[in-house]
Amino acid sequence: MKPEFWAILTAICWGGGSLLEKRGVHLGHLTPVMGTAIRTVFSLVLLSMLSVPYWSEIKAAGPRPILMIAVGGGIVAGGLGLICLYSGIKTGNIAVVTAIAFCFVPVVTALGGLAFLREKVTLLQAAGIALCIVGAAMVSCFKAH
Repeated sequence: MKPEFWAILTAICWGGGSLLEKRGVHLGHLTPVMGTAIRTVFSLVLLSMLSVPYWSEIKAAGPRPILMIAVGGGIVAGGLGLICLYSGIKTGNIAVVTAIAFCFVPVVTALGGLAFLREKVTLLQAAGIALCIVGAAMVSCFKAH
């Protein structure tokens, strides 16, 4: 299937999941750290079961790629990023918080890809990135009170 299809499914999962997470954190009077911990435990259980056929890949990959994924995905994005997201959605308008967070992801990754991975950004992609910034600003500035 096309990468764009997976991107749309990701957005559906993250958007729907964020709605449930905000409600759960609010109803349970949970801190963002506890919400993140609960999410992570259940993710770990599901992913442990789904990944069983692929466990041999860990040995073949070697320690450096595993460390990069652990730090980037586990600590920075999965831990710190989720704590920041939960801190925002706990008290803020979920549409504003997620729009800002998810609109700036392509900005940060495109700039990082350009600077660190030497990836190219076309003029059309740059325009899309600019629209992400404008969209996040519009959602933030024109929010309902």
